[in-house]
Amino acid sequence: MLLRILRFFIGYLKVEVTGFAPERLMNLIIKNDIVIWDVETLESGYVFYTGRYNFLKIKPYLKKTNTKIKVLMKYGFPYFLKRNKKRVAFLVGFGICICITYLFSLFVWEVKIDGEKKIVKEDILEYIEKKHVPLGTLKSKVNCAVLEKQLREQYDDISWITCELKGTCLNIYLEEGSASVLEKKNDVAGDIIASKDATITKMITREGTPLVKVKQEVKKGDILISGTIYIYDDNNEVLETSYIPADGDVYGITSLDYEDYVELEYYDKKYQENNKGYVTIYIFDYCVTPFMPNKPNGNYDTFTDIHKMKLLDNFYLPLGYTKTEWKSYQLVKNKRSEKEATKILNKRLQEKITSFKEKGVEIIKNDVKIIRDGNRVYARGTLTLEESIIKFQENLNHNIEEQKSVER
Repeated sequence: MLLRILRFFIGYLKVEVTGFAPERLMNLIIKNDIVIWDVETLESGYVFYTGRYNFLKIKPYLKKTNTKIKVLMKYGFPYFLKRNKKRVAFLVGFGICICITYLFSLFVWEVKIDGEKKIVKEDILEYIEKKHVPLGTLKSKVNCAVLEKQLREQYDDISWITCELKGTCLNIYLEEGSASVLEKKNDVAGDIIASKDATITKMITREGTPLVKVKQEVKKGDILISGTIYIYDDNNEVLETSYIPADGDVYGITSLDYEDYVELEYYDKKYQENNKGYVTIYIFDYCVTPFMPNKPNGNYDTFTDIHKMKLLDNFYLPLGYTKTEWKSYQLVKNKRSEKEATKILNKRLQEKITSFKEKGVEIIKNDVKIIRDGNRVYARGTLTLEESIIKFQENLNHNIEEQKSVER
């Protein structure tokens, strides 16, 4: 590939050699280390490719071997310039276009997310573009490792994530599911606390001092496993205190109030055929709308399609156009039976239960009842769950004192 690029910029030719002794000419070419390639044999001679400067080296041997050389084709950048020397404006514009494209390639102009299911894609994009990587950020300033860590901290449903830069696009690949229950910083002293009110059912302590027992009721924020360890002497007095990152698993029974409803009388949108729309052209943050029609009367929805210009799959540019369409509609009143409403509520409840199971949460008891109240059918009740209730809390007082001692 590199050799082809080099040949293109230097220039090369396809030539035909004929005459009394073309074989002798070929021998002289080889003897004098003149580079040729893709040699084809003809009845009257040979056809081959050679560089622009090598072609000049061959000429002195033509008279000696009584042969003639004919140029069939010329390739490469020097010949391109020669053919288009009268088109100076075109060449200058072409050069400017290449420079601008290169400058655009230094920035991030698009963010793509793949793998999201429950997390709303627009929420992640808004979080990234507002907090970390606004469009137009220099690629050299994007730290993918830091971004991955911050997204895991922001969204608990992310179990795996990786970020990479391709072209002018920041690609984010993620998987949703039960992420690591306990997120703690290595070598940072801290405790494991209760993330919610619960009654403890299982407890395993790997590092630290347990402060609660099975069947004990705890409140949100209570310390479950302490990262402070006391070493006592023979008189049962504290001889030494050490601070470690507590580690363990604690499960408890929790309750969740659940409520959902479905209307028995509802409205559907019936869209009309005659719709209005307009196109907006944008470059960076500047937008131009050539023609703006009057908005339709009555009810309407607005649909916008964004079309971003790109050269390749991952090489986006900061320009494009948006197509906006106003769709008028009429509201049509409909009714559903109580049985249909119950079916919808049961489906939503099962989806909620399935999402809990995917996170490793066990449903102990389901006390959700479906009742009708006026024009609505409600699903109300309590779900009793068994789940991990741990959360890592850094021992700020100890770490501040330790930092001060280091600074001294």
